[in-house]
Amino acid sequence: MPAPADGSRRFGVNDMPTFLEHYWSIFFFFGFVVVLAFAWQRFNEPSFPNQEALPRTVEPLRYLFLKPAYQKARFAYVTGLLLLYALLVAPGPKIVPALGEFGFKGFPPEGWALLVALFLTGVGVAPSSLKWLNIIEEHLRRLVHAWFLVPYGVERTIGVLEDARYEPPQSQLNLVQSPLREKLQEDLRLPPGTLRHRWARATILMTSLKQMGAGAVHPLQKAAFDPFQEDLKGLLITYRSLKQDIQAQAGEQITADTEENLTMSVDNLLKRIYAYISWGIRYQADSERDVDQTLEELGFRIPKTGGRRLFDIVIPAVLLVALIATLFWITMDSVSRAMGWSAPSRSESIVLALSSATAASFMYGWAIFIALKRRSVQIERKIWHDGSPRCLIPIAIRAGLVTWLVIIATTMFWGLSETWQSLGGLAQLAKSFAGGAPVSAAEWNFLPRMIATALPWLLAGAVVSAVLANSLSGEVRRTEKSHQVLDAIFLGGALGLAAGSAQLFQLSLMDAFDGNTRSLGDVPIVALAGFACGAVIGFKVPRACRNNLVTPLDPIMARALRDLLAQAESALGSKVAAENWAFTPHTDLGGITPAEAVQYKTYATGVRRLLESEASRRREEGRREGLAPVVIDGGLAERPANARAFAQ
Repeated sequence: MPAPADGSRRFGVNDMPTFLEHYWSIFFFFGFVVVLAFAWQRFNEPSFPNQEALPRTVEPLRYLFLKPAYQKARFAYVTGLLLLYALLVAPGPKIVPALGEFGFKGFPPEGWALLVALFLTGVGVAPSSLKWLNIIEEHLRRLVHAWFLVPYGVERTIGVLEDARYEPPQSQLNLVQSPLREKLQEDLRLPPGTLRHRWARATILMTSLKQMGAGAVHPLQKAAFDPFQEDLKGLLITYRSLKQDIQAQAGEQITADTEENLTMSVDNLLKRIYAYISWGIRYQADSERDVDQTLEELGFRIPKTGGRRLFDIVIPAVLLVALIATLFWITMDSVSRAMGWSAPSRSESIVLALSSATAASFMYGWAIFIALKRRSVQIERKIWHDGSPRCLIPIAIRAGLVTWLVIIATTMFWGLSETWQSLGGLAQLAKSFAGGAPVSAAEWNFLPRMIATALPWLLAGAVVSAVLANSLSGEVRRTEKSHQVLDAIFLGGALGLAAGSAQLFQLSLMDAFDGNTRSLGDVPIVALAGFACGAVIGFKVPRACRNNLVTPLDPIMARALRDLLAQAESALGSKVAAENWAFTPHTDLGGITPAEAVQYKTYATGVRRLLESEASRRREEGRREGLAPVVIDGGLAERPANARAFAQ
């Protein structure tokens, strides 16, 4: 890219003070204060729909955060918005003359910073072309809320309580007067799916909630629930109405339809009770461990879960990808020089290989992490289904966008001088719209062209993440070398095809930009490099994930799996049957195995209920087989003695 006529770059050292001087203006200070005040208040506005799991009012929003997390989340949001403000101010007064085209004629250049602040905060009436600033702000707020588990933390707690066993301590039972207390204890011993069990649970919990702040020792702090008084009143009204309906049915034969309707109503009441408990507990707790401890004191048996150590799976694969990419491109350049073909020098080859390896390791490293993390999040929320495009597409889009951003960032880093020159050219281009001197495309088109031509690489990140997430399904004991090789070939082929297609599309875009026709000889080479990286990922990651399910790295998860296998062996009759059940996918679990489901709080209790159901089903099948008559010579023979004994 040609340098300016005076031999200096657009943003050299001598120009830096001028470039930064508008950050020291009074307008920037006022804009900073406006954005700070706006962000401080704006953070409390919900960025999510007011769902059934949320209180009637979510103001103040801090009651949905863990107690210490609220200030951290607000600080993260305010800092992010201020950084966005500083970034938007960066073009400086040079861009102000271009605003004349949008109706801002005569605007003082030094007021640019304040104008950015007004548009960003929505105080000023921004043109429709600048509404994207408000969209960015809302997305940033939603991202910070989600990062600190709002409202997902409440939803997860509700899901855990729905499946958790409930064994209220004596201190909670004593809040109920006899003889009702003894009847509720008897009903709690019934199967959790029965109406009597559910109503007993709702009765004890409602009695406990009404006793908060009455002077008795209670695990819940009444002050933490004060903002939700309207919700408590609604719970009491619903509870009293259901109580009348259930009492009206006492002593009578309840029809199936009536029982089903009452059960659904009690379930809805319980879900709202769980939500109410979650809101207050999260505000009074300092950590998720404190939340679980308080729920245990209420009588819920919360399953213990540990970490899944994703970085232990991702880092080895990333390092191997970097090594393979470096060796691949150095080898290709060496072969080209040996054959007398056009190739860079040794030093240039090493630099280019390191550049490609850096981009590949970051691209595919983030794609692997996103695939594993987002799959785990979907499993935790009980929305994951193996092979479902509805689950895989969001993962692919997220990983693809990150891949595109990594390509842009690494290209800007390795072409820092061209990046600065392009930024200067873009500022001059904006000025030329208002009547300034024309600017040649060579001075500004590096960044726009690079951003546009990097877009096809979104395909590579999307493919590797979606294929990887889908490859983790099925039998988890597939850890033999043959399965590793098949995973490597499959993922390598998918990534090789995606990388080759991305390179082809990129060359086509570059041809469209400058009108030159480029050789397609690099396409198969890039595809081969993609195959090599994909094969490494396929060889390492799926097996590491399966090994982590069969022999978990985390001691808590290892203990949970041992307990599950012991229970399965006792229920199903043999170790082989227990392992086959634990390591085989189940449709009731969204296609994952019980060995993986037990690692998630929202599934851990349900897995054991699934085991009880499976054991009951097998006993029933065995009973039916034992009762089946044996046909001999057209007649009915007596059942064998062992079958008769089993049936009895």
